[in-house]
Amino acid sequence: MQLFVDNGSNSEDIMEKIASYTTSFLLLLLCLSASFSTAWAESQAVATVVALRGAAVAQNKSGASRNLSLKSQLFQEDILKTGSNGKLQLMFTDNSIISMGRDSEMKIAEYRWQSEQKDGALTMQVKEGLFRVMGGAIAKDAPQNFKTETPTSTIGIRGSMFAFKSTQDSLSVVFQGGRGIEVFNELGKVIITIPGFGTTVALNNPPAPPVKFTEQQINDLNSEANGNGNNGEQPAAGEEGGGEQSDAAPVAEGETETVATPEPQPLPPPVPVPPPPKPDPRDLNITFTTPPAPPSDGIFAFAGGLGGTSTKTDGSTETFSNTLQMGVNWHNHRIFGIAYDDSADKNKPVFFYGTVNGSTVSDIKIFGSDYDDTFPHDEDAFIRGNGTGLFSGSAYDFFSFNATGNSYLTKGSPTQTVLDSWTVAGGGQQVAGAMIPTAEKGASEIWSGFVVASSENMNNRPVGRHLIYNTNPNTFTMDINKDTGTILGTLTTDVNVGGGYNISGMTVGGSYGSVYLNDQYLAALLGGSNLAVKDYGSYMVVEDPAKQLSSHFTWGYWEVAYVDSSEQRQIRVPESMWLAGKPSTSSVINTSFSGTYSGKAHGTMIDVGTPTLISQVSGSMNLTADFTSTPSITGSINLITDVASNTTTSLSISGGAFSADTSSNRFNAILTGGTVQGAFYGTNAEAVGGSFYSLTGGKQYIGIFGGNK
Repeated sequence: MQLFVDNGSNSEDIMEKIASYTTSFLLLLLCLSASFSTAWAESQAVATVVALRGAAVAQNKSGASRNLSLKSQLFQEDILKTGSNGKLQLMFTDNSIISMGRDSEMKIAEYRWQSEQKDGALTMQVKEGLFRVMGGAIAKDAPQNFKTETPTSTIGIRGSMFAFKSTQDSLSVVFQGGRGIEVFNELGKVIITIPGFGTTVALNNPPAPPVKFTEQQINDLNSEANGNGNNGEQPAAGEEGGGEQSDAAPVAEGETETVATPEPQPLPPPVPVPPPPKPDPRDLNITFTTPPAPPSDGIFAFAGGLGGTSTKTDGSTETFSNTLQMGVNWHNHRIFGIAYDDSADKNKPVFFYGTVNGSTVSDIKIFGSDYDDTFPHDEDAFIRGNGTGLFSGSAYDFFSFNATGNSYLTKGSPTQTVLDSWTVAGGGQQVAGAMIPTAEKGASEIWSGFVVASSENMNNRPVGRHLIYNTNPNTFTMDINKDTGTILGTLTTDVNVGGGYNISGMTVGGSYGSVYLNDQYLAALLGGSNLAVKDYGSYMVVEDPAKQLSSHFTWGYWEVAYVDSSEQRQIRVPESMWLAGKPSTSSVINTSFSGTYSGKAHGTMIDVGTPTLISQVSGSMNLTADFTSTPSITGSINLITDVASNTTTSLSISGGAFSADTSSNRFNAILTGGTVQGAFYGTNAEAVGGSFYSLTGGKQYIGIFGGNK
């Protein structure tokens, strides 16, 4: 299974390309974990270089210079300089992002950030150059302390983004999104709250009244900071829109969207107005054109990162960061991104999706599981938030987004407790070569498959755990609409080991929400059914494309928070898994059919005597289907139950209870201490996939398996 590629390439090769590409060009939105005191230690880094092209240096307060590279640390009082071909992007620990164009110079005059107190300051002293500024937490929580000083005036920020060009004699600045900016000097002040409007300031003059910048003026500012007209160089990660925000927050009470009239004050004696700065000869060779229309077809893959800050209800804060995989289907206009947390055995995925309209995504929705050990035996939380995103670049090859939301304690009825509030920013750059020029089309495709689940009583973990699964793939189906990029399905289980209720008629996607880019990137929210499903904590999402078992079906994780006979229960990630795909037609499975399949298995091992001993296991599978005489299924599932000692438990598959026939593409068979059920996938039964349950040697095993012929 390849990431957005269907050309026979190995998925591990694609993931290696992503890792290499990310190292070179990653829009790595690092959130550096720190709690800053008011007396800032000079040895503590305040920012990190997250993108770089050409030559750039930093000079410390003692005058010593050092060459900068990707991930270089920056400190208070550093003076940053880019060369004639240099481009630089840095990210501060509060998530503020500064992009510097060529021949630019700036000093980090002041920086402090106390996340617990939501207090800080950032003052940049610009000598000259082209810049783009995106405010982070300081601009949101202490905007009065976020300042950019230039030779002609000072720019204040209100949690916004702006771009500007400064010389010793002039300033040209345009507001690009957020709450607004103010530009002021001792002679006057203007407030700008409408994106696309800006002002100019000449030395010894007040800021001019705001005017709408022309497309060429905006392109002029952005192209220099972003890297257009660079003699064919590849843009650095995060340029041309990297880190852009479009939060479109309302104007604060008492503010207007027009010029604030300055108080009358005496003017200094008239001085000659300097002539406009001479144009840079290099700029005369740049032609600015209207951005192209977005692609109308194909699937693009992106690699990048995200970072953010969460604030708990007790006031404590923490920062987080992760790598990110994303994609966009330009046929159905859906976008999907996912971050996989592989720490310890939690494997909690967080994902987002939305609909592309031109170059913007205004309806980003974020979901996923979180792990919080602050609450004993209530480790699981559900993440939910909303945000906006923007594509940029001449080939729509950059994407940036920002979002806010909350984490909810999964336990709780009818109200689920808010654990924290969070903000996150992220983005990525298109992965060269990882794209499909033409997306699959068609009204719909019906998938069927299998689910396994571990259901726990959230008030008494892990006592009373139920293991749930279905034996017939037709009880878990999904209608994949490739034209709309949506999913509508149902889910019903028929086996519940340990008592309790089975799930009946649960809705997959539909009005609850879903996304489909291709077989490797999809997700859906869950709801309805005979159970009382809670407001937060129910979804299914695909596993990492690099860990898929076959190109003929897909597998992933699912989670549901619900009430069963007054018990607050949870089907949990990562113990609960699903597998589905387009099944083979029944005509393929006939009396002349036989095939041997090999692949992998993933599951959960539970110690019956000590139910707290639960762990994830993986291994191999082999299976032979022979319909030529007496139909039979034989083989084994081999699980590595102790990695350190390489201990393997082998579960044998035999056809004594084989129930498939030539009118069906599915089977049920005996497994050591339990059962195995599966189906054939692909046009000519190229793959087999299914689920298994076993109780043997004092251990319970439950999981999914699959492989190719």
